[in-house]
Amino acid sequence: MFMKKILAAMIATLIICSMNFCEASKKIVAVMPLENISGYDEEKVAEIMTEQLIVAIHSSGIYTVVERAQLGAVLKEQGLQNIAVSSDKAVELGKLSGADYSMLGKVTMAVIEKNPTSSAVSQLTSILGLEGIGDMAGSYVHKFKGKIALEFRFVDNTTGEIIIAKTVEGIKSGSSVNAAFNNACKAAADNFLSELDSLNPLRARIAEIYGSDIYIDCGAEAGVRLGEIFIVARETDPIIVNGKIVDMKQNNVGKVKVVEVHQDYAVCREEGLLNDIKKGDVVKRS
Repeated sequence: MFMKKILAAMIATLIICSMNFCEASKKIVAVMPLENISGYDEEKVAEIMTEQLIVAIHSSGIYTVVERAQLGAVLKEQGLQNIAVSSDKAVELGKLSGADYSMLGKVTMAVIEKNPTSSAVSQLTSILGLEGIGDMAGSYVHKFKGKIALEFRFVDNTTGEIIIAKTVEGIKSGSSVNAAFNNACKAAADNFLSELDSLNPLRARIAEIYGSDIYIDCGAEAGVRLGEIFIVARETDPIIVNGKIVDMKQNNVGKVKVVEVHQDYAVCREEGLLNDIKKGDVVKRS
């Protein structure tokens, strides 16, 4: 019994150490206060967009985010709380907060408008004398559409280099103004994450196929996320430059969706029509 308790304690320690190592190996991002020039409710725009960006960065599996309280303390100390900062200042603040990268930006557009689809459904069902059905259909048609644009810069705090400088948009509907705006912010954050993925191109292979389960040889450590869709390609002829093989030609053969993520591998399922996916095929982000 005593030996079993020791063994259990050792296993628990190994698991905790492993988790801490994985967390420590992630790059840290400081998300700076956003500037809002959209004309929409400033506090609401900044708060919701920031939260969605933090969630997106965390979900990458590669990055983690400086705690808001910790970053807030640094900003307060520098007299910059809730104030948009320049790239140079973001690097300085990022270093003070212990971050590898700083993300700063501004909301350039935030619009909520009535969804024309909802009105069209109501008018059509009224003309046809199907008001009851119209009410039922209306519950499935979102009444509002949210649009948001985020102009951002992603800066390396070690070199001061701006790695990415782009504008992403989010357009989503919702059953209320708040829901539409939240959904649009989430869509913009997801598009931001897609840009961030370009810094960490995935290149994996299909290790095994068992029934409908397709196993790839990369997992959470490589930033694979649940629900991601990857392109599957098959290598054919070599690409030769100056007498050297520099790469392999690839033909896309299908797509797979991640349904289960482990530390060093993931399980996928074929997406769309049945394709000729085989063991050894290359898996890559689109």
